Amino acid sequence: MKSIFRKSINKFVIEEIASVLDSHSIGYEIIDNEKDFDPSFVTNPGKIEYQLLIDKDDFEAANKAVSEYFAHEVVIPEDYYLSEYSNEELKEVLFKKDEWNEFDYEAAKKILKSRGENITEQELDSFDKQRFESLKDYENPEQVKNYIILGYIFAVIGCVVSLFWGILIFVSYAIALAIIKLKKQLPNGERVYYFNEKDRNHGKRILKLSLVFTAFWILFAVIRNI
Repeated sequence: MKSIFRKSINKFVIEEIASVLDSHSIGYEIIDNEKDFDPSFVTNPGKIEYQLLIDKDDFEAANKAVSEYFAHEVVIPEDYYLSEYSNEELKEVLFKKDEWNEFDYEAAKKILKSRGENITEQELDSFDKQRFESLKDYENPEQVKNYIILGYIFAVIGCVVSLFWGILIFVSYAIALAIIKLKKQLPNGERVYYFNEKDRNHGKRILKLSLVFTAFWILFAVIRNI
């Protein structure tokens, strides 16, 4: 099964990376969402996203090939916006390389080098390892906490409130299943659960409570109308 290696709203970027993979005999698949008609694309071209998929086992070789290619190809324009970044901001680009394209990543390294900050390969490897570990944790733990609390609330009262707006009966079920099943992809292609084990257990409890309280309120309504 292939995983997303790169994605972009710029088709040229994806095709350029694909040509690098071709030169290294790395198999890939391009998902061109432009072919899937959506009227909203007419007014919002930014919604068109191109995805480049490869086998998870090829991620390391593909990353190395793409990195080497852009390291040689990058010529930084004099007025390039990253030139206005501070050294710390440029190091943040290197640390969060998964949030930037290859050109910006290599440009950040070259700008730092021109300022006397030559980041070694060991330091870059350290950045990658730290970033990899940080992505396994929540970026916004408070939002996750609120999400779980909301699930418990709807599990208990969702059935009653749904008498006024029927769809609400399914809210707690949707929240519970999202907490239990939702996954995210790490930069190396590995897919891991978005929620940690402790919070997934909360999701299972929310699902059980939803079933119990749904049955309770339905039984209550039936008995009341007898």
